[in-house]
Amino acid sequence: MVHDAVAVREKQLQVWDVSDDPRWRLTIYEPLYDGKIFANIGGPALLDYMGAYAGLGPEHSVLELGSGMGDACEYVASHFGSRVTGVEMSTQQIERARDRHRDSRSRGFDFVQADMLQWEPSQYYDAVYFGDMLAVAQDRRALLERIYRWLRPGGALTITDIVAGPDLSDEERAFIWAEDGFDVPSHADSLAMIRDVGFEEPDVTDITHTVVTLQETILQESYRHKTTIVDAVGADSWLEWLEGAREYRRLFAERKLVGLRIGTHRA
Repeated sequence: MVHDAVAVREKQLQVWDVSDDPRWRLTIYEPLYDGKIFANIGGPALLDYMGAYAGLGPEHSVLELGSGMGDACEYVASHFGSRVTGVEMSTQQIERARDRHRDSRSRGFDFVQADMLQWEPSQYYDAVYFGDMLAVAQDRRALLERIYRWLRPGGALTITDIVAGPDLSDEERAFIWAEDGFDVPSHADSLAMIRDVGFEEPDVTDITHTVVTLQETILQESYRHKTTIVDAVGADSWLEWLEGAREYRRLFAERKLVGLRIGTHRA
């Protein structure tokens, strides 16, 4: 399935720009993260993994791609003392991040509005991280090549990725595009591309079970907060959200989709 770059960008902005509404807040952020905003399958566990994997400390500079509303940047800066730069394409998300974290610069993190496939940093980084962003990149290999170039020798890349199981159908791929605006490679192709760019052999953990739990939480909380959500976004939007979570739960439970946590180093 091929979509042109404009369609991809518009679809993804459409998804991200509503990520502060009650559906996200009441069914993901509050029940799972005590109100902190983590909108990917990795959550704070990915950040803790990165801190240990990269050995982060105050002497390190860290880059997040797709930094959203900025809570992951704040987490890394406050937990590890590293200096963090978050790059985000969406104007609304950048505005929300700067509003949520008005003292970010004094606390060791800051935000840049840019397209990660066009932006060039003014420095090298000790670690780069992101949750699920390879899936939404218009050119996965180009993004990986850029990250490799931005890292210092021995620097760490830590990510979560969503890949296709062997039985994912074209109809199911169409659902994923309609729901979230991305396509998924095979497990083997995803890891091969990381190796081919020049990174060391990846450290890979299957986290599919945690994604199933995430979708089950979304379903439970959607029913629990139905009245509030319907009042805020309407019955049709509540039902679409519910059906999306139900379908994603099925796809991950049947391993037609697989969630991976990946760590690797620049050679």
